[in-house]
Amino acid sequence: MTDTLATGATPADRPAPSIWRLVLPLMVAEVVGSLELTMIYAAMRSLIADFGSASAAGWLITSFMLSSAAGAALFGRLGDLLGRRRILIAVLVISTIGSLLSALTRDLGWLIVGRAMQGAAGSIVPLCFGIVREHAAPRQVPFGISLLAVAASLASATGLVIGGAIIDLADWSMIFKVTAVMGALATVCVAAFVQRDRAWNPGAVRDDLLGGLLFIPAAVGLLLAIDNVGHAGWSDRMTLAYLAIAVLSLAAWIWRELSVPNPLLQVRLLARPEIGWANACYVALALGAFQGGQIMALFGQQAPETGAGLGLSATAAGFLLLPANIITAMSYPFVARLVERHGPRLIGSTGFLLIIIGFGSLVLWNDAVALVMALLVIQSIGLGIVYVTLQIVIVSAAPADRVSEATGMMTVIRATAMAIGAQTVATLLSAGGHHGGAVARFPAEADYVTVFLFVCGTGLAGALLARMLPRRLAAIPPTH
Repeated sequence: MTDTLATGATPADRPAPSIWRLVLPLMVAEVVGSLELTMIYAAMRSLIADFGSASAAGWLITSFMLSSAAGAALFGRLGDLLGRRRILIAVLVISTIGSLLSALTRDLGWLIVGRAMQGAAGSIVPLCFGIVREHAAPRQVPFGISLLAVAASLASATGLVIGGAIIDLADWSMIFKVTAVMGALATVCVAAFVQRDRAWNPGAVRDDLLGGLLFIPAAVGLLLAIDNVGHAGWSDRMTLAYLAIAVLSLAAWIWRELSVPNPLLQVRLLARPEIGWANACYVALALGAFQGGQIMALFGQQAPETGAGLGLSATAAGFLLLPANIITAMSYPFVARLVERHGPRLIGSTGFLLIIIGFGSLVLWNDAVALVMALLVIQSIGLGIVYVTLQIVIVSAAPADRVSEATGMMTVIRATAMAIGAQTVATLLSAGGHHGGAVARFPAEADYVTVFLFVCGTGLAGALLARMLPRRLAAIPPTH
């Protein structure tokens, strides 16, 4: 009984629930995180006009990523120790409050605070993965992971469309009202339908809470340094200060976690080849292909007379990625079967190749809506293949009592890379540009070409890293 309470494992005599009954309420929670991330992309043109530049509006994306990076591993590990359902409900409540705050303010500073609170939703993924690994039969775990990916992808697709319709009919504050309602709904679903926690081990939290907190200034310092580079360069005093904070905090965190007998966050997990190489692939994916929503939402809405863009309404621009995301989402369960049959190395490498083909073709052909949508289908299928493959690899390789921690670390690394990628893309799109009004400046065609090539470069790096993934998927032992 003590081991069960400490790890949250399912007792052998408790039958595993139906995979659909287990996953459906978790899918609702996944939808919240995806909507909070993607709906704001449809509002980028309005936000640039209201706040004066792509870099200023970009902080509403970066702050979300930053918060996700700072909290995902910590909340994931707390879920392992204190109960994943309890912590999942807590992060849903925090993100819902953030949505309400963002809906009620027009001040950029408070909007950033609200978006940072919404970023608690970055912990949803590791907590849901942990619940699936804890309660599902081993043979159903890859399928369960793929279903959660279906929910996230469909929410991403509909998020852009719903966000576009909101911008056309109302204003960007309505986006946050919608996410507040969705957050409340997800909280109710998880509380009502997800099995109650058996894990409760607060002593382990008290043993090494410092180790869990040390990673936060490391992630925040790094992201602030990257942002400041775009304004003042590498030699600026504040850039160097932020980098010093990041390096010192990261070193202290690693030292602490290697020196204590029962670390809250087990840094040695990253040394496992399956987990380490999968996270390296995630960095390449998050830096580049994950920026597609931000890039194409702005490209689709930008008026051609500014030098680039398709001149679509916000709603129509949201439809650019809709077919791609729907087709990709429907393929996820099939991808899970391919990974089991052919192994992560082959399937992951194929996914990165499709990303390179899709974005590489956009460099040459980007002025016809139908062709752009077709190319986005190609890159989106590639992104989805890699996304599901890496998740399955990490969940399969992690110890049963540290699944949420391991996937939380994955989310930390992904969110940090996404934040760096988002700021990099915003900086590249601000390099040249055309003035669309008294203060607003929109990117030039050369800026978009540079960004498309940047994504291709990250895809090439990912394809090389994917060659280090295991040839075959690790067997998932039963949870006892």
